[in-house]
This record gives sequence, structure tokens and C-alpha cells, in this order.
Amino acid sequence: MEDSKSQKINTPTAIIVAGVLIMIAILLTKSGNKITPTETKSKTPSEQVGVTKEQMAQCLKDTDTAALQSGITSSVESAMKAVPSTERGTPYSVIVGSNGAKAEVRGAEPYENVKKLVDEVTSGKVKSPYKGDLPPVTTDDHIIGSMSAPIIIVEYSDYECPYCKAFEPTLKRLVSESNGNVAWVFRHWPIHQHSFEKLVAAECVSKIKGNDAFWKYSDLLFGLLKTSNDSVTDQL
Repeated sequence: MEDSKSQKINTPTAIIVAGVLIMIAILLTKSGNKITPTETKSKTPSEQVGVTKEQMAQCLKDTDTAALQSGITSSVESAMKAVPSTERGTPYSVIVGSNGAKAEVRGAEPYENVKKLVDEVTSGKVKSPYKGDLPPVTTDDHIIGSMSAPIIIVEYSDYECPYCKAFEPTLKRLVSESNGNVAWVFRHWPIHQHSFEKLVAAECVSKIKGNDAFWKYSDLLFGLLKTSNDSVTDQL
């Protein structure tokens, strides 16, 4: 413990010290104002891929949502006509081989399981062949890879489905490790609340900025969704 004598400061010294402290405070304040940027509002996902709020608002206004929903429903019903309605869910994928072989993937199956099905389709020897009527892939589809790839995986997905988000890395890995032999098609199937609004926005991004922007925007939308695989810290 310090004694009382060491704590005593004469008046002139106290004034000088106080003045120095005030000067330092002023300098720090000015310096802080120069270094700290003015707080700005975060960009929306669409703005991050180059679509302005005005462009998005106009596109949303112009979109025929009834026709869009009708097209999605028709595609889903056709693709899953062999699947009982009580067993349908997202994600749902069909692996299509240029040799005519097809296999389905129900849910977010592990990479190993999907790779095995890809190999079966490639060989033309599928143990459990796909029995639906998948609408053909066209230039209107959102695709990563070539439409002429030997294997095309057509996925029906939902931006608010945590299992769809969990399945994304598997599909990305299959495409990246295939040396161009696997392509991935993303199709909408909105079964969760507010997912339809998100897919309409994604279609607007595609219309305004193209296919690459669509995929980047989709990643951003899934990035907003938390899954059971995310750490507790990431969910805060």
C-alpha cells in the first residue's frame, strides 16, 4: 500500500497534468473521427451481386408470380409423380445420365451415397431406377457445368430448407471433382414460409445479372439460414 506522502501533488503540477490529459483526449478524439468510418447500412444480398434496390423492386413488380408458381408446380408434380405425396420433401434430386439411366436422391444424402448413385448411373446399372417423368433440362435452367455433361444432377430445392443448405457442399464437391463430367441444375420447390418470395427475387437476379449472379445470390440466401451443423457461436 502506498503511503499518503507519495500521493500528494502540488497545485501547479496538477494544473499541468490536467492540461496534458485534456490535450491527449482532444487528439485521440480527432484521430478517432478520422479513422472510424461513418456507420453505413449493410448491403442486401441482391446489392452484393450487383442488383440495385430499384432494379429489384421493378422486377418483383413485373414478375408474373402466378405463372411462375404454376410452372414450378407442374415441374415438381411431373418429376415426383412416382413419389407418394406423404413422402415428398426437399431436397429432391434426380441423377440423369447421357446414357439414359436415372436415379433419384431423396433428402440430403451423404457424399458417399450420392457418389455411388452417380457411378451406377454412369455404368448404366442402377439398382433402383428413377420412375418419375423429369422435365428435360433446357437453357432456361440454372446450371453449373455443361448441359452436355455425361451426368446432370437436377435438384429441387428450397431457400428456407436447412437440409437443402446442408446438401449444397455435396453437390458442389461432386461437380468440382468430376473434371467436367457432372453438372448441377437448381430448380425451385418452395415448401417453407417465405421461400417463394426469395425464389422470385433469385429469378430477378438471374434476369438482371445472369446465371453466375443467380448462383452467388443463392449462396447468400442459404448463408442466412442456420442449420443444425452450424456451431452455437455461428447462430448468435
